[in-house]
Amino acid sequence: MDYRKRLIPGLAVDLEVSEGDYAGQYKTHLDEVGEKILSVFVPIAQGELVPLHEGTNVKVIFWDEVAAYTIETVIIQRIAVPVPLFVLELPDKIHRVQRRNFVRVPAYYPITFRYVNRQGLSDSIKGTMLDLSGGGMRFQTKEKVDKGAILIANLDLPSGLMQVSARVCRVYKIEDSQNYGISVDFYQITERERDRIIRCVFDLQRAMRKKGLV
Repeated sequence: MDYRKRLIPGLAVDLEVSEGDYAGQYKTHLDEVGEKILSVFVPIAQGELVPLHEGTNVKVIFWDEVAAYTIETVIIQRIAVPVPLFVLELPDKIHRVQRRNFVRVPAYYPITFRYVNRQGLSDSIKGTMLDLSGGGMRFQTKEKVDKGAILIANLDLPSGLMQVSARVCRVYKIEDSQNYGISVDFYQITERERDRIIRCVFDLQRAMRKKGLV
């Protein structure tokens, strides 16, 4: 499949730099897409344009409802006016990663959830997230939940509170604790909701890299 068809002007992407003084992952958007090149708006970090040089190797990362895609490329030109842009090579090959293969990262955010029962929805239950990925999460809570149950969960993420539905795929008792560990897959969530979660995961990965944890 030609994944380049998913590249359209205005598409939200991340620009990842793996080496150098400006190593990191930056949010930006596509400007134009051609047969052999594409341009992205120069990202802004801490109120300043990120001054990457021509010849810098970068990755462009974007998503749809089922997968993430990465483009390994290089900056071939910097444009200053009328708006700052990076012009990048557009290779023939775009790498596709299934969302279910996304790595889970440690994430410790408060959550509340209700599960679907015969009467409708249970009372609100508190929990603490343990890890997070684009496809699901693991959390701990004092109340046991049945495998296969559908949850309506409120996640207190750094970007703000968001509500998602999820299906329980694993339940286990945490040793030396009164809590249960619950693993869930996100269930019938929108592309925008999943993108927001994935951006949170990438932000956590970037923070871990800065601390030398990955």
